[in-house]
Amino acid sequence: MTKTKKWTIWKGVGWMFKILGLVVIVALLAPIGYLAWRAGQPMSMPEYDGRTYYELLAERRQAYAEMATEYQASHPDVEVKDGMCYQLELLVSMTNTLPWSAVCAASEFMPFLRIYGPHSQSLGCGQMGGVWSDFPSTWWRTYEKLLYSDILTTRSNGPVPYCRIPAP
Repeated sequence: MTKTKKWTIWKGVGWMFKILGLVVIVALLAPIGYLAWRAGQPMSMPEYDGRTYYELLAERRQAYAEMATEYQASHPDVEVKDGMCYQLELLVSMTNTLPWSAVCAASEFMPFLRIYGPHSQSLGCGQMGGVWSDFPSTWWRTYEKLLYSDILTTRSNGPVPYCRIPAP
């Protein structure tokens, strides 16, 4: 009789971990799915002129390619790495801007995440009065602001001359 009880308890514990694992997977994939869907919708900031994030990426890739081609033609002695500028911008966007915007959006609900520097305040971090259910949309709005202020407007000081394209 005790063996049956032990197996029943362990089965219950096993099911609990399976359910917890499923909840964690859904909690991680749901925001990513939302952001992927939202990237196909028109961006909310007027500076983007109603373009989607995917359209913006395509335009930036083309602008970088044209700039690199022109620069290579006028500077034949310089090795221009085709696609490097776009890939670098995308890398910075995904590894820096996206997580930072998530922290900024989460600071709406977790006051200990609030960072009161001038840059955070200009983005409205911790000042939008959001709730947990608004986290994905707040994350996206913050990402748009960060993308425009940190990435696009600083392109005039790109690492190499053929990476210096203006903001949209």
